[in-house]
Amino acid sequence: MGTKADGETKTILKKLAIYLPSFYLIYYLWSVLLVGSLKVDWHELGAYPFRIRKDEFTPAHRNAALGAWLAMVLTYLCSLGLTYGVVKATRKSWDYVVTSSLTHLVLCIIVNQAFPVNWIWWLTILLATLLVSVTAEFVNYFLRDMREIELDHV
Repeated sequence: MGTKADGETKTILKKLAIYLPSFYLIYYLWSVLLVGSLKVDWHELGAYPFRIRKDEFTPAHRNAALGAWLAMVLTYLCSLGLTYGVVKATRKSWDYVVTSSLTHLVLCIIVNQAFPVNWIWWLTILLATLLVSVTAEFVNYFLRDMREIELDHV
């Protein structure tokens, strides 16, 4: 019986089929919490994760714009655990984080029918992607690859 490698196309597609919907599930859970806590209109929830304009996405405001920024930051922090639980490979963890960010960029362009030009959005997504991908590799390496292996004593 052969083993499946992490680099096989079927394995990657199966993990992506779990990773990407889970990423957006986490994103919408944070969005629901922040929409409720910041008293934002509930009709805005559908496109809440896809806000890219400066007046809709900035930590400087104390309203929905702050919530949209916080939702992205908290989602990327939670995706660290998602990467550990789904990817389970040190060398591939950054691929999934970058893929989720590129998918998010494409979906933001589709939803808004505009390219993001907000520097705060770009700085947030680039820093979050960089930090989570590097941290995910370390987490997978130290918590999964470097765990002690018990050997039977002869």
